[in-house]
Amino acid sequence: MDIKQFVAEIGSPKRQPLYVIKGADPEAIATAIEAAKGVVNPTYFDFNFESFKSEETEWGQIMEAASTSPFFIPPRVVVIKREKYLVGELEKLSRYLEKPNPDNTILLLSEEPSLRLKFFKEAEAKGRVVDCPAPGKKELPEWLIRQATLKGLNLGIDGARALLNRLGEDLNSLLAELEKLSIYPGGGVKLTAKEIAELVSLGPTAVIYDLGEPLANQALPAGIRALLDLEENTSSMSLSYAFSNHFLRLVKVKSYLESTRPESINSQRPMGLHPYHFRILKEQANRWSWPKLTEGLNAILAAHRGLVTLVSTKPETILEELAVSLGSMLSRGSTVKP
Repeated sequence: MDIKQFVAEIGSPKRQPLYVIKGADPEAIATAIEAAKGVVNPTYFDFNFESFKSEETEWGQIMEAASTSPFFIPPRVVVIKREKYLVGELEKLSRYLEKPNPDNTILLLSEEPSLRLKFFKEAEAKGRVVDCPAPGKKELPEWLIRQATLKGLNLGIDGARALLNRLGEDLNSLLAELEKLSIYPGGGVKLTAKEIAELVSLGPTAVIYDLGEPLANQALPAGIRALLDLEENTSSMSLSYAFSNHFLRLVKVKSYLESTRPESINSQRPMGLHPYHFRILKEQANRWSWPKLTEGLNAILAAHRGLVTLVSTKPETILEELAVSLGSMLSRGSTVKP
């Protein structure tokens, strides 16, 4: 079931006792929640709508809310969101759904439901699964333009790509930045790539996509172009820290992969990362051997020292030489022993 089908069904007599909202598209998830709120009688809304989005809330309290009859006028809607659902919790919910309150509906939010869990395997039999997939890399610019339009911004394709270059592809970060940009005094004027670079600070995941990927693929020209774009409106020290943070993430992911059995990797948020970000880092980490990662970190440290001392070399030259050095490491033997 897609989000349009959900919106049509939640307000109809076919409304189900359970909807698993599956995916990470904040726009679709917000639409689902607003549609669910809309079916609750406004006079008794505070009594008949409850939302639990904290890991600290006891599951027994959630189940009590889910089974409580509506106050005067049905339906009653309960929204549940957790980073990770425990097997015992889902078993209790499953038992409730064997004979659910016909006037109640539960929305269970899960970015990446673990199909190893029996509950999610059987979710279609107990209710509906609503697919809210995050936009793919190719769809992101158009998705950003739509979101910007909703907030009164005229972004355009160049502005969307510039925003992705600055922040990376975390949807919540992108939406938060659009919210900030919505107060920009341009008033309907199209935001150019240059204005985006001036207004938006470099995000923690930007270099992962603009530099890490081409360097890991030995696509040095693409990496240099990305670096030159970032240098226009980003301090050299910030870029140095971005290089360092990215390689440290690769070290952490590589260590995690080598110390964790594949079947034990948390498919919902491995290492606390969004599954998409984890996949990108995993692919990059697998291309770097430990000796070459060590060599890369040493090169970054040397560049950072050069930026601090700045005897005669320009900061831009130091960073460009660093990018060339990192990009060439995977095409030759490492000079650092394991």
